[in-house]
Amino acid sequence: MTTLSTLNANATPRAAVRRLTTSRLARFVVAYLQMTVSMVIGMQILGVIWEDISPGLTGRPDVMALTMAFDMTVGMAAWMWVRRHAPRHILEMSAVMVLPFLVLLVPYWLGVLPGDALLTWGHAGMFALMAVYLARRPHAGHAISARRPERHSRVPRPALTASILLVAGAALAIIGGILHPHDEPPNSHVAVFTEYAHSTNWVWIHDLQFLSAAVVVAGFLFLGQALHRAGAAPALIRVGYAAGAATVALIAVNMAVDGVALKRAVDAWAGALPEDQASRLAAAEAVRWLEWGVNSFFTILLGVTLLIFATALLSQAHLGTRTRLAAVTGTLAGALLTVNGLTVGAHGFEPTDLPFVATGLYVVMALGIATVDRAAQARAAQAAGSSPLTSSETPIVAA
Repeated sequence: MTTLSTLNANATPRAAVRRLTTSRLARFVVAYLQMTVSMVIGMQILGVIWEDISPGLTGRPDVMALTMAFDMTVGMAAWMWVRRHAPRHILEMSAVMVLPFLVLLVPYWLGVLPGDALLTWGHAGMFALMAVYLARRPHAGHAISARRPERHSRVPRPALTASILLVAGAALAIIGGILHPHDEPPNSHVAVFTEYAHSTNWVWIHDLQFLSAAVVVAGFLFLGQALHRAGAAPALIRVGYAAGAATVALIAVNMAVDGVALKRAVDAWAGALPEDQASRLAAAEAVRWLEWGVNSFFTILLGVTLLIFATALLSQAHLGTRTRLAAVTGTLAGALLTVNGLTVGAHGFEPTDLPFVATGLYVVMALGIATVDRAAQARAAQAAGSSPLTSSETPIVAA
C-alpha cells in the first residue's frame, strides 16, 4: 500500500509536466518562438547580402520596411518548409507577415504616417497577426511527421565521413584565417604589403589554407557518394564532382599566387632601393590584382559547388528535418559565397561579413547531412529484399 502511494506521488509531478508541455498553450509558445527566431535569422542573413549588393538600399523607410518584411518572411518560410509544414500554411503565414506593411504603406505614401511609425507599427502588426493566426489555427504551427527509414549498420556511412571532412575543412580554414596577417585594410596596398613583408609564417599558412580546401572537396566527394546511394540524380552528382575539382584547382592557383608570388613581390618591394620602390610596388600590385581575379573565381565556384550539392539534398528533402535544414543552409551558404566572389572581382578584398555568415551556414549543413546514410541503408535493404533470388530460394534447373 505504501509502495503504491509512493509511485503515484512520484508519477503525479511528471504527469503534470507532461500535460503542461503538451498543452495547446505550450505548443503555441514553442511555435511562436520558432517563427520569431527564424525571422530574425532570415533578416540578419539577407541583410548582409543587401548591404554588400547595395549599401544605400534601405535608406528610404518604405524600401526598408519592404526589405525587412521580405527577409523575415523568407527566413520564416524556409524554417516552416524544413519542419515539413503544409504549403498552404506557409503561404498563409507569409501573407500574414507582409500584410501590415502593405496596409501601412498607403498612409505613408500619402504623407499621413511618418517613416518611423511605418516601421514600428508594421513590426507590431506583424507579430500581433502572427500570434492571432497561430492561436486560431494551432495545427499550422506543427509539422507533418515523417517516417524514418530503418537503420542497417552493415552499410557504409559515407555521409558521416563527408560531415566530418567538411567540418574539419571549415575548422582548418578558420585557423588559417586567424593566423593570416589581417590588421591592415586589405585594399590599402602600401600598408598591407608592409604587414605582409613582416610575416615569417606566410607560406605555410597558405599551405594550411590549401589543405583546408582539399579536405572540403574530399568531403564533397563522399557526400556525392552518399547522395548517389540515397537515390539522387547521378548527373547532378557528376556535375558537383566537376565543380569541386575545378574549385580545388583554382584554390591551388590562388595559393600559389598569394602564398608564393605575392610574398616574393612584397619582400622585393620592402627591400628595394628608394629609386626602385615605385616599380616594385607596381609589380606587387599586379600580382595582387591577379590574386583578386583567381580568388573571385574560386569563391564563385565554391559557392556553385555548394549550390549543386544543396540541390541534390533538396531532392532528398523527404528524409526528414535535418536533411531539409542542410539543404536550406547549404543553399544560403552557396549563394553568399557566390555573391562574395562577385564582390571580390568588382572591388577587391573589402571588409565584409559574408564569408563568416557563409561558414556558419555551411557548418550547419555539414552537421545535418549524416542523415543521408539512413536513406542509403534503407534503399540498399529494399534492393536486397526485392532481389529475384533470395537466400531461401534455389534456382530450378531443367533436367
